This record gives sequence, C-alpha cells and structure tokens, in this order.
Amino acid sequence: MPTRTRRRPVEAIEHRTNRSAECERRVRAALVKLSKTGAPFTVEDVCTLSGVGKTFIYDKRRPELTSTVLNARDAAQAVRAAAAEQSVDHQSASWRERATNAEALVKNLRAAISERDGRINDLTGQLYDPDGNHLAEHNAELRALVLTIGQNLHRAEAENARLRRSLDAARSNVKRERERNVTQLFSEPPPSN
Repeated sequence: MPTRTRRRPVEAIEHRTNRSAECERRVRAALVKLSKTGAPFTVEDVCTLSGVGKTFIYDKRRPELTSTVLNARDAAQAVRAAAAEQSVDHQSASWRERATNAEALVKNLRAAISERDGRINDLTGQLYDPDGNHLAEHNAELRALVLTIGQNLHRAEAENARLRRSLDAARSNVKRERERNVTQLFSEPPPSN
C-alpha cells in the first residue's frame, strides 16, 4: 500500500502566515521604540521587546527584516561610539588648561591650609587666660570651632592629594607630548637638495 503524504489544511497555513506577519510587525515596532531612545541596543533587546526569538529575525526567508534589524543596531551603536570619541577628544584637548588650573588650585589650597593652621594656633592659645586659668565659658564653643576647622583641614588635605595626582598626571601628559613632538621632529627625513 503506497504511503500518501498528508496535505496541510489551508487554515493552518494561513494562520502561520498571519502569525509570521504579526511577529514581523512587532519586530519593526520594537525597532522604532529602541531607535527613539537613542541608546545602543542589541538583537537580543529587539527579541525581548518584540517577543520573538533570534531564529525569526535571522530566518533566511526574511533577509530584508534581518538587514533592517542589523543596520538599526549598528547605527545605534555608532552614535554612542561617536559621542564617546568626541568626549575623549574634548578631554584630551584641554589637558594643558586642566594642568594650569590644578597648579593654581594647589597654590590656593596651600594658602588656605596655612591660614587655618594660624587660626588653630590662635584659638589654642586663647583657651587659657594670662593667669593660666582655663576659660570654661568659651571652652565648648572653641572646641566646636577647632573640630570644624580640623574637618575642613582634612577635606582640604584630601582635595590637595587628589589635585596632586591630577597635577602629576597632567605633567606626565606634558612630558609625553614633548617626547612625541621631539620624536616627530627627528623622525622626519632631512630635506633633499
């Protein structure tokens, strides 16, 4: 007895076609939403948002959908990469200015620390009257003031240490830039006569 191949019902084929069109519509809607955010996204993000699997997007029967998703993904990631490159360029272009500003700030902080040291010494001397008696009525106020000044001094020292690191980095950049310029000057071939 010969085997007969079973025919699929027309309704099942039509249902599958409609389902495929609905999935493709959801993928395109997800692409629009993700593109509007301006943030980079992946194919997995498109799959998650649209509720379809990767196999649907990479299916060879839908090359236009595959290329649309991949092009949108690449464009979104290129925008983020361009913004990052612009930020790096802006930061590296101003390293000389940052080094100058850091040196000026270090100088100001040193002057502020010297002034605070003088005030601390003055306040410490005022804790006793000329006869050597302790001034009880001003003791709590002066302790609070000394504590505040000590905290400010600690913050200033931490800021000073941070600025020193920044200054060292800026000086290193200047040194590297000078070495690069010297290398470029001496690596050029002499002009021929």
